Amino acid sequence: MPSSIIAKYSPDLVFGENIPVAITDSKLRIIWHNKKFRENFTGIRLKGKDLVSLLSSFGIDKEIDSVYTKPTYRHIHQINKVLHIVPLFDKNKKKTPDNYKIELTEPTSELLEKTSLSFSKPNDLDFRSVLQDILTLLVKENSIDRLSEEVLSKSIFLTKSDLGIITFINENSTREFKYFDQRKIIINKPEVEKVVNSDYKFISKWLILNKSSLIAANQKNNLGSNLANSIGCDNLIISPCIFENKLIATLIVGKKKNSFSNDEIQLLEQFAILLTFVITNISTRNLNTALENRLLQTQKLETIGKLSSGMAHDFGNLLSSIFGSVNLLRKRVDQSDNVQKLIDNIENCSVRARDLTKRLLSFGKPTPKRKELVKPHQILNEINKIVTQTFPRTITLTEEIDEHLYDIIGNGTEIYQVLLNLCVNAKEAFNEKGNIKISAKNISIDENNIAFLPILKIGNYVKFSVKDNGAGIEEQHLTKIFDPYFSTKSKDAGSGLGLYVSYGIIKAHNGIIDVTSKPGAGTTFDVYIPAFEPPKEKQPEPGEKIILLADDEPMLGDLLAELLETNGYSVIKVSSGKEALTVLLEEIKVDLAIIDYNMPGMSGLETIVEIRKLNLDLPIILSSGSMWASHESELTQYKINGQLNKPYEFESMLATIRKFI
Repeated sequence: MPSSIIAKYSPDLVFGENIPVAITDSKLRIIWHNKKFRENFTGIRLKGKDLVSLLSSFGIDKEIDSVYTKPTYRHIHQINKVLHIVPLFDKNKKKTPDNYKIELTEPTSELLEKTSLSFSKPNDLDFRSVLQDILTLLVKENSIDRLSEEVLSKSIFLTKSDLGIITFINENSTREFKYFDQRKIIINKPEVEKVVNSDYKFISKWLILNKSSLIAANQKNNLGSNLANSIGCDNLIISPCIFENKLIATLIVGKKKNSFSNDEIQLLEQFAILLTFVITNISTRNLNTALENRLLQTQKLETIGKLSSGMAHDFGNLLSSIFGSVNLLRKRVDQSDNVQKLIDNIENCSVRARDLTKRLLSFGKPTPKRKELVKPHQILNEINKIVTQTFPRTITLTEEIDEHLYDIIGNGTEIYQVLLNLCVNAKEAFNEKGNIKISAKNISIDENNIAFLPILKIGNYVKFSVKDNGAGIEEQHLTKIFDPYFSTKSKDAGSGLGLYVSYGIIKAHNGIIDVTSKPGAGTTFDVYIPAFEPPKEKQPEPGEKIILLADDEPMLGDLLAELLETNGYSVIKVSSGKEALTVLLEEIKVDLAIIDYNMPGMSGLETIVEIRKLNLDLPIILSSGSMWASHESELTQYKINGQLNKPYEFESMLATIRKFI
């Protein structure tokens, strides 16, 4: 320290070694400092630095811009130090100081009592401590309820408020409330929630527009005054929690008598930001967990699908034999009604087993959609049996079905699934008794009536309707009724996927599904599916075409050969790809080849590749019990003309064969 300063101010320069000390001139420019003082301001050249600008980053420059003639204390919250300004007087000049001694001391209770700012500003260190505690809790805790309670209680404590409320805004615009009211100031919570719900539209618009806190005083004509009055506070602060320009919650604190300072309002807005982070963090975490669980479930399904496909392949071969035997049995036994009923039962059970096999094959993996000729009356008869046999006796079923309905091209099982799902939904719309009405009729859309059904294209349709006289659906729910995971049922009663899947099925059939409903007046679902008239098939002349059949299952091969022969074809049977090539190399005229996909030694695809090397242009149909899912490019690559899936549907198989020969 310069000797001149010691000599000039020695009576006033008494300080401890561990106390940060500096000396400034009369304009508060630093002319000397010790090492301890520098530790508080690392990286800054202090000599010649104006003390006001040095401390401006702490927001207290306006508090030290005057001349001090007495020792003065200022509490600097950001570094938790007390700034002690001591005027230094020249021995000959006693009125005004010409230098100052600056000390930074620890904030003891005695010193804090002397600081003029210690109670006028919120303690930033307190908020930092709360922030650290809540962020630490956020790592361990996954409950928004627990963390929001912590945010609410701490915001009330630090702003010296009497009570607090958090309102959470859900996806469906409903609100949930969390209270912190240890003094029991709120008398009627239902009334408070009623006021919040009624005033929410206006308050939320104000909060989103201004993106700042709303000061709601308990005075008439003030926005939020109704809420302040219902809570029983003179002043409320409503701070918004906004994420992606959307209000997700509000943090409300109130004082029964006193008003809020600007610092308290700013502090509350910091808590609102913290609450926003907590809500979005936990929501994102829960979403990620749900997605991980769904991915794990998908992987499990895929594994099960692979295991079941192998079993279903062999099962499909057995079913093909049963179907073939039933077909031959009809032609060889007595045509008595009793015998035919038994054969019908065998065939119906086999059809159900076939559908089950196909579901096993497609379980856990996508499969191409198979379309077939669908007879609406057959589906409706099946629906009638299920409803009358399994639905409660208190529910009556009525039908209004045209006698001659158009045929449909599509997947009969999927259409059956849609109509059954609509019936099940109708059943669940009743508490006890009720009526379900199923109707079906042909409709034609042309230029004269398309204005009444603009969602349809011109053409012929089959219209299915399922109507109930149950509770009905609220108007605001009708626009979401086909959304995935949306359900008006309880969480345990429905997944919200039934109508979503039904919508997708009907859309894939180039159709439309529509709903009309009113609360208390029941619900009607209308399904429109385009009609189809199949072209007349050309019948082959007996014995004129030769088919090469390659299949390693002897029983299935013999049965299929006999069925083809009974329909006028000559059949050459082989059990391997090598034998198929031998037949073709002997220059035997073959009009079409049916090659099994899974054969020992040379596979079906390898056999087809070798056949094409012989420059033979005969049509080739690939048959498979494992539902080989090919794309158009793969069919072209291997020069495959068509596909057949086991178990064979013989009418469909014959139609495929007749397309090529």
